[in-house]
Amino acid sequence: MIFFNFSRIFKLKGITKPFSYLVNNGYSAGYATKLTNDRVQEINLERLEKFCKDFNCTPNDILDFRPNTKDNLTKDHALHTLTKPEISNEIIGKINAMSAEKIQQIHDIIKNME
Repeated sequence: MIFFNFSRIFKLKGITKPFSYLVNNGYSAGYATKLTNDRVQEINLERLEKFCKDFNCTPNDILDFRPNTKDNLTKDHALHTLTKPEISNEIIGKINAMSAEKIQQIHDIIKNME
């Protein structure tokens, strides 16, 4: 089954309060609730494009695929490229536990990637 996985983007971006973040960035409260709770069943292309621009991502970053047991797809089927691993908040905890010096090193690495 293909579904929208907006919560994955929020976790990747380190957004711990996605509802507030979305409302503060111009999304209506009702739509922010749907996005935050992954209750979007369909999305028009204009809204999809806005989200992708706002979060610097592509539609493939938002779409996720979980095969049903009834699916007889081969392991190399193209839909499997949409399957994404779960994202935990583990990285935030690790960063918070690091010394300021190590965080600065990570900052410097990321800065040099631009």
